[in-house]
Amino acid sequence: MKVDVKVNGKKHTIEFSVRPGPSSGPHLVAIAKSSKDLDIVQDYITNQGANDEVLGTVIANAIEKQLKSPIEVDYGYPGAGFGLKFDLYSISKKLK
Repeated sequence: MKVDVKVNGKKHTIEFSVRPGPSSGPHLVAIAKSSKDLDIVQDYITNQGANDEVLGTVIANAIEKQLKSPIEVDYGYPGAGFGLKFDLYSISKKLK
């Protein structure tokens, strides 16, 4: 999955690997796919005065657009990357 961000006025695309999370329940984890992507993540956080929560929200919004289903940032996610939760109720409604 790719996310576009601006760092110092320049547009950058960060590629993330999204996979099931280690915890139980409806959980995804997004991790920068390469060291170059991780460098852009760090630059975004440092230069934008942002933090992991802000970037997590940007990632969640990008996934929501693709899935057309609500995604929440898991602010208590203990690992590297960004923990994301998806709404099983919304997904199940689409299966009708």
